[in-house]
Amino acid sequence: MTTEQLPHAPKSGYRSLFRNRQFMSLWIAQVFSQFADRVVFVLFVAILTANSEATIGGRHYESAQLTSFLYVAFTIPAVLLSPMAGVYVDRWSNKAVLVLSNLFRAACICLVATPYAKASPVAAFSLAFVVSIGSQFFAPAESSSIPRLVKKDELFQANSLFFTTMMIALGFGFAIGEPIIAATGIGKAPFAVAGAFVIAAFFCSQITDNKKATKTNDVWWEELRFGIAYIANNKMVFRAIMKITFLFSTIIALTPISVGLTQQLLDLEAVKFGYVIAAAGVGMGIGNFVVGHYCSKVSPALLAYRGFILLGLFLTMLGSLGFVQDAVIPLLGFGMDKITFHGALMSVPLLIVALVGASCALIAVPTQSLLQAAVPEELRGKVFAAQNTAMSAASTIPAVLIGVSADKMPGGVFTTLFLIGLPTLLVGLHHHSQTSKEIASGAKLDEAGNTLS
Repeated sequence: MTTEQLPHAPKSGYRSLFRNRQFMSLWIAQVFSQFADRVVFVLFVAILTANSEATIGGRHYESAQLTSFLYVAFTIPAVLLSPMAGVYVDRWSNKAVLVLSNLFRAACICLVATPYAKASPVAAFSLAFVVSIGSQFFAPAESSSIPRLVKKDELFQANSLFFTTMMIALGFGFAIGEPIIAATGIGKAPFAVAGAFVIAAFFCSQITDNKKATKTNDVWWEELRFGIAYIANNKMVFRAIMKITFLFSTIIALTPISVGLTQQLLDLEAVKFGYVIAAAGVGMGIGNFVVGHYCSKVSPALLAYRGFILLGLFLTMLGSLGFVQDAVIPLLGFGMDKITFHGALMSVPLLIVALVGASCALIAVPTQSLLQAAVPEELRGKVFAAQNTAMSAASTIPAVLIGVSADKMPGGVFTTLFLIGLPTLLVGLHHHSQTSKEIASGAKLDEAGNTLS
C-alpha cells in the first residue's frame, strides 16, 4: 500500500490560483506586509544609530549592541505572545484580524517619526516590541486563511507562491530598506513603510469573511492547553512543525555565514554579502515553482526527506570549497598558493548556494501544505502560532552560536557549514531510507510518513 498523499494538483493549478481573486488579494497583501516587515527592522536600526548621543540608563551603546537589543525586542513577542495570539485568531474573524493587524502596525510605525522615538532608544525598542505583537496575529491568520481560499489540490501551488514571497523578502527585504530611507529621508520613511501596511490592509479587506467570529466561555489558556495537547499527541503535525522549524533556523543561520563566505571565498567586501543572499533567494524561488508545478504527486514525507538530503549535501559541498581553496590547490602544486572564487569562478559557489535555496523548497512547500490540509479549521490559529513560536525560538540561539563558530573555530565558516551539512545529510538519508522501506513493505503510513497503528 502506498503512502497517502495530498491529491495531486492539476497542471493548470497556477492559472487557477491567479484567477482566484480572494487568494490573489491575500497573496498581494502578503507581498506588501512581508517587505514592510523587513524594512521596519532597517528603519529602526537607522533611527537608533542616527543619534550618537542617545543613552540607555545613562550608558552609551555601540550600534552592534543596539541592533542586538532591537532583535530581542522583535523576538520576545514571537516567543511569548504568539501562542496566545493563535487562540484569539481561532476565535475572531480572520478578515478582521488580517486587516486590523496591518492597520495597527501602520499606526505604530508612524509613531517612529515622533521626536521622542528618535531621541530615546527605549522608546524605539518599545515601539519595535508593539509592532512585533501585531505581526504575531497576522502570521497565523494568514496561514489559516490559505486552505479556506483554495482547493485542497491547489495547496502545493499556493504555498509555493507564499514561500517564494517570504524567501525573497527574507533575502531582499533588508536590502531595499536603505534606498527607501535615502529617497524619503529618515523623517518621512516611517510613513512610507506604514503606507505598505495600509495597502496590505486594503487587499485583506477584499477577502470574503470566510471564518466568522466564534463565541466561547473558555479562558484562553484552556484553549491553548488543548492546542498544545493536539500538537503533542499528533505525530504527523509535531514532525511537520519540527521540520519547518529546523529549516527556518538553518535559513536564518545562513545570514551570518554569508558574510564569511563573501570575504573568505569570493574575496569581496563583507557589505557585498547580498550576492550570496540573492543567489539563495533565486534558488528558493525556482525551487518553489518546480515543487509546486511538478512534485505534487510525490509523497510529502519522501519529498521533504529528499530536500534534507540535498540541503545537507550542498551545504557540505559549499564548506568543502574552502578546504579546496586553502589546502587542495596548494598541495597539487599548480604554482598557486591559493585559488580565489572571483570573477567567472564566482559562479561555482553561487550556483551551490542557489541549489541550497532550491533544496529548502522541497522541505517547506510539501510540509506546510500537509499541515494546512491536516489541521482542523478550529485549531489552525493555535497550531500555526505554535509553529511561529518554535521558529522564532529555534532561530535565535543557533544564529548567535553559528556567528561565534564562524569567527572562532578552526576553518571558520567552512567548518561551520560541515557541522550543519553532514548531520542534515545523514538524518535525511536515514529517514528517507526508513520511509521508503516501510512503503515497499506495504505498511500503511500517513501523509508525513508515520506508521499508522
